[in-house]
Amino acid sequence: MKKMKVKFKLGTAIQPSQLAQSIAWILLGCTASTVVLAQDEVPQIQQSGIVQQQPVNEADVVELDAVVVTTRRREEKAQDVPTPISILSGQTLESQRLSRVEDLQQALPSLNVAFQNPRQSSVAIRGLGNNPASDGLEASVGVYLDNVYLGRPGMVVFDILDVAQLELLRGPQGTLFGKNTTAGLLNITSKAPTFYPDNTLEISAGERNYFQAKSSLSDALTETVAGRFSFYKTVQDGFIENVAQPDADKLNDIDRQGVRGQILWQPSDNFNLRWIADYHEEDDQQGMRVDYDLGPTFTHSVFGENYNQYLSNATQAGATIENFHYTDRKVSSSKPQRMQVNQGGTSVEANWTLDSGKKLTSITAYRFWNFTPTNSDGTDTDAIRNLGVSVEDKQYSQELRLASANNETFNWVTGLYYFQQNLDNDTLVQYGNQADAFLLYQTEVLRPTIENGTSNILNNRESHTYGYADTKSYAAFGQGTWHVVPKLDITAGGRVTYEDKEARVNRLAPTGGVNTIYQAVVNNQLGAYDSGKLNLSDTGYSGLLTASYKINPNNLLYATYSHGEKSGGFNLAVGTAPSAGAGSLKVDPEIADNYEIGLKQTLWNNRLQLNSNLFWVDVKDYQTTGTQQIGTNYVSVLDNAGKVRSRGAEIDATIRPIQGLTVNVNGSWNDAKYTKYEGTPAPSSVSIPTGVAYQDLTGERVYGVPEWIANVNFRYDLKHKNRWQPYIAGSYSWRDWSYGNLDNAKESIIDAYGLFNASVGTRYNIGENQLDLSLWAKNLNDKTYVTNVFNRYNGVVGATLGQPRTIGATLKLSF
Repeated sequence: MKKMKVKFKLGTAIQPSQLAQSIAWILLGCTASTVVLAQDEVPQIQQSGIVQQQPVNEADVVELDAVVVTTRRREEKAQDVPTPISILSGQTLESQRLSRVEDLQQALPSLNVAFQNPRQSSVAIRGLGNNPASDGLEASVGVYLDNVYLGRPGMVVFDILDVAQLELLRGPQGTLFGKNTTAGLLNITSKAPTFYPDNTLEISAGERNYFQAKSSLSDALTETVAGRFSFYKTVQDGFIENVAQPDADKLNDIDRQGVRGQILWQPSDNFNLRWIADYHEEDDQQGMRVDYDLGPTFTHSVFGENYNQYLSNATQAGATIENFHYTDRKVSSSKPQRMQVNQGGTSVEANWTLDSGKKLTSITAYRFWNFTPTNSDGTDTDAIRNLGVSVEDKQYSQELRLASANNETFNWVTGLYYFQQNLDNDTLVQYGNQADAFLLYQTEVLRPTIENGTSNILNNRESHTYGYADTKSYAAFGQGTWHVVPKLDITAGGRVTYEDKEARVNRLAPTGGVNTIYQAVVNNQLGAYDSGKLNLSDTGYSGLLTASYKINPNNLLYATYSHGEKSGGFNLAVGTAPSAGAGSLKVDPEIADNYEIGLKQTLWNNRLQLNSNLFWVDVKDYQTTGTQQIGTNYVSVLDNAGKVRSRGAEIDATIRPIQGLTVNVNGSWNDAKYTKYEGTPAPSSVSIPTGVAYQDLTGERVYGVPEWIANVNFRYDLKHKNRWQPYIAGSYSWRDWSYGNLDNAKESIIDAYGLFNASVGTRYNIGENQLDLSLWAKNLNDKTYVTNVFNRYNGVVGATLGQPRTIGATLKLSF
């Protein structure tokens, strides 16, 4: 299957020269950490808390545009904020065709997005947060949409629509944002309603029947009320051929649509209220995995030479063995593959500017997310007809925040936050008439009855496990900046969070099947179990201390210590609970201590911005998947990994050498390792031949973390001529190899890969309106690459593939 290569970096210590080189970058100021991609529009004008875009006329200027952020809950230039922030404008997202959250790692340093489907997805920063499909846990990386925290990573899996700005903040957050996170956060801000016409209509078409239509309409409704309405529809054929169903559509297609409506009421300069409602749905065949490795082949003490558990079991079950390589983009499955999502919500944000200059903000929000999958065993035999975890999630949140008026001596922000989440899931497995052969044929004592068809252990049975997790979170937070002298600032912040959680796991007795002499095996595999109510309460503390020094108006040096705590949670699966007790389903809180030093520079008459930083993060009780010993067996469960250390450097350089041309280079070096992680799952290449089910990964790399990431992108807008303005844009993103699975198996290694994107187009002015026609290509080199991998049955490793090349065209009308 997958070509295996010996990796010279496996398990090696970081080279001193690499660290020295990174430090040199910092001290010389030849790199950057803030992505400030230049735009043709004034990036952000903040009016009473509402972010808006304003058009400007072309001018003969070369310098970079200033980017204004409200990261510290007041308007500031990004270059003046002493923290690592990466920013992508709405125009940058459009020109690079970054329309989905899984695309963002092609433009941002230290970011990893693992995506198979909306439930099995995760966002990680600096190697922290690789926990897909953990319904009973919160994410290490918080995702915010218009200042509203999204409780599940899947809530951001939709086409990124009508975005004004996207910000990536690295390190523990909580002293300024609603929900506490230990690794960082992704903050997405949509375009607000405007009191002038701001309308767009866009249609795109491309390979594999790609079609996208989207539109945004905004204007004043009255003198004090403005509205905005946006929608999109995206479809594209799949790219994985199913040879077992040659007449069927290819798998991993796309079929998404959504709408967002907004009302902005601004009766005075001192008050505004923004009401947002949105709805999205998806119904397609996403989530199909190809075979990446078929597991170990070895000499078995009983079954002889060249024994492969998967091939042996699958052959006995009557499956066709195709032995595809993952680059073939083919599978052989006789069962359906489907995924359905519907989600949405509403929020109201109100901002008052008091007579004293203080600003009071209230954000009230409700969101829901429903996910229903249809999966199978990936073969053309009747082993597993359907399996998956359906989820229904609802959340409510309320944030109150008070910010001081601008003061030359001391500025502060304080707030209260409440968050409630109610999640229910249903784990379904429907076994076929060949389930025993496919899943149990490796057991010597069961072979005779499986061969003669009388075992009837799993065959034709159905199992349901119902779980729920309810969360109530209360927090008080605050942060202040003391301007000690004109050049020196000291910033301190703190947060206290109390969380109360309740969960329950209830597996019903299986239905279907017939009587069997192996009833004890049936009970062990599928027997009824009820954990009863599980409770978890915890008080967590977070803090931040930063010193920043303006060496001169164009150079900012800063150092930061921050502490973050992420609450504990539950395994919403039976796991080891029947023998180890219901308490084994609980997961302890995750605690992170972060240290940073960085330098932000603006040089060459504001034509070059250079930012860089070094970071060191120590994490205790890192929440991940581990093993527990039950008798003589080791069972995989969600657990705390002991300790993790993530250290490295993040760099960025944005330059505008001539009018119209902007080039950005960013990247990161990340040395993320387990400093203590015992009792971890052994890879199937070890556990199947030897029976050893555990290993010690202390000192090894954290899975899912490329050591090096590099991104380059540019945009060149030529001068207007006869109402025409041509432009060209391109990007290249490269990611180092990484372990794809938590067992750090060499069979799961995701090889390094690079992707090219490009576009060329022209704008044509028709009075006050504008036409924009472009030709573009994503993954221009048609690279077959793996985004993440998973362990499957009988030692097989499955992989999710990234999108192949798509060449298309877009016509956009702005009026």
